[in-house]
Amino acid sequence: MDLAYLAIPIFQRALLAGSVLAGLLALLGVLVTARGLAYLGDGLSHAAFGGIALGMFMGLHAPLLVAIPFTALAAMAIGALRRRGGLRSDVAMAILFAVCFAVGVVLLKKARRTESTFDPEQLLFGNILLVGSDDLWIVLGIAAITLAFVAFAWTRLAYATFDEELARLSGIEVGWLESALLALLAAVVVAAIRLAGVVLVSAFLVIPAAGGRVLGRTLAGVAGWAMLSGVVGVGLGFVVAHRFEWPEGAAIVLMLALLFAMSVGFRRVRRA
Repeated sequence: MDLAYLAIPIFQRALLAGSVLAGLLALLGVLVTARGLAYLGDGLSHAAFGGIALGMFMGLHAPLLVAIPFTALAAMAIGALRRRGGLRSDVAMAILFAVCFAVGVVLLKKARRTESTFDPEQLLFGNILLVGSDDLWIVLGIAAITLAFVAFAWTRLAYATFDEELARLSGIEVGWLESALLALLAAVVVAAIRLAGVVLVSAFLVIPAAGGRVLGRTLAGVAGWAMLSGVVGVGLGFVVAHRFEWPEGAAIVLMLALLFAMSVGFRRVRRA
């Protein structure tokens, strides 16, 4: 199998960015899905679509500069509604993110022509090969901030994930932790639009986390297996995509699904 293309800088950037983003989404996915918010990734990707469209409408060369705070605010709004017991979180999320997506469609229609590297098809389906040096530095910066936060707050995050009410009674600032977690998740989802687009990005949040729960026995173990699955899925997806000329994002998602199926099979064999 010819892997000479991996020596080309554009493929190296894409593989590095994809691996970092997949690992981050897997890690955050473990914390989010354990809170019963597996559908959040899909909703945030729709909000990110609206944020990127707003940046393009404003004529910005880097619409991510608008999309990240836009999506983070949407995520924190959902968290606030969830904690204060107004609308059910799934109902509030469906309404808010549907509006964001609709606004994005309108803004894209009216957007001025700019030097932006995004176009509507890439927003929907992604194209990781278009990751430039600036995009890679943004991804690495988001990764550094996210990993630092998770390392600093891991014990409290774990406590609040398993028993939110008891964590609050113990003096843990559950609201602040959740807001920070959702804001970072929003930033990672926006960056991952490059990888898989609005349509598939939620798979990077949910599938590795599900596989991690199959194999891991502690929350840290679940997170470790999930991150490994995400990174391996990206590597396998790249190879398959370029061997069979498949879209990279779709190929990676299929490899993630295959790894999940293998983890389920492994657990059944281990228990037999």
